[in-house]
Amino acid sequence: MTVIIVSVLLLVIGGFIAFAIYLQFKEQARLEKLRKIVALKNQLRQIRRYLDDIPPQYQPKDMRLWLFSRLLTHYDELIKLQPDATLSRRRKLTAEEMSELQTSKQKRRAKPINDELMVMDLKRLFDSFQLCIKQAEKEKTLDTEVVARYSNLLQFYKYKAKADLHAYIARQSFLSGNYEKAIASYKEALTQLAPIKGTAEAKTASKQLTSLINEVEEAQSGGGNDNGASSHAEQDSADSELTQEWDKFIDETEFKKKKHF
Repeated sequence: MTVIIVSVLLLVIGGFIAFAIYLQFKEQARLEKLRKIVALKNQLRQIRRYLDDIPPQYQPKDMRLWLFSRLLTHYDELIKLQPDATLSRRRKLTAEEMSELQTSKQKRRAKPINDELMVMDLKRLFDSFQLCIKQAEKEKTLDTEVVARYSNLLQFYKYKAKADLHAYIARQSFLSGNYEKAIASYKEALTQLAPIKGTAEAKTASKQLTSLINEVEEAQSGGGNDNGASSHAEQDSADSELTQEWDKFIDETEFKKKKHF
């Protein structure tokens, strides 16, 4: 009788222990699922910020398409863990955005870099984006060659953003007739590119800045020959020419290369 009682007690105790272990594993699985959901939502927010807050001139089309593809992948993973009508709707809208970008021939308009705080925020975004690219490389979801190209571009953009700020100041100075400040600001923009002057991207940007400096110097020289009394028509012509040079400067520093996913 005693043996039977002891056996029953052991079975009961063993059952409780097994049940406790089961509950523990179940809780761990629940917490792991929640952790993945939170991580995916954070990644979705961060990638959306890259798409929305990084100006078009710093987002080559293939890079932007890759970001959209990352969004769709994360939406799929999140919907699998947490089925939700809102998430499904957002995924559909994201897919439509990506499809529209793929078929669009229209170039997105460059955003002026006109504030020091904007430059600081962009540098933080570029650093964060760099980590995102490294994570994609670790997960083997992005080709090594593309990782290297995107990393080099982001490194270039960190310097170019500050150069663009000085170029913007220079252009505004030119349009207001302050040629000396315009020249000084363009030269400062060149200085900002000095640490990466050996790269092909920096060489292209520097060439454009040098061209703009020459334009301003020619305008300054022309104004001096007229004793500071240039006509309104001549000023409009100079402004238009410099505006075209500025647009060319922005356009030629965008990079259109083969898409990699």
